[in-house]
Amino acid sequence: MKREELILMVQEAVVEFSNANPFDFRLIKIETIERFAALVAAAEREACAKICDGYTQYGDPITNWSIDCAAAIRARGNE
Repeated sequence: MKREELILMVQEAVVEFSNANPFDFRLIKIETIERFAALVAAAEREACAKICDGYTQYGDPITNWSIDCAAAIRARGNE
């Protein structure tokens, strides 16, 4: 994951910027850190699932495993 992507996720997770420095992590609540961690995990799951999607050759029963694999990775976000 690129640095810019992480910064965007921090900014999305941290909605209580107000006048505070958005990168002063001492001001961030544990709930915000948990939200950030969830965003990072979701992005990583999607990246992994897209790799599986790349192996899909619809109609070929041998490669249909990749469809199930991608679905299983994406479903982990619902646990």
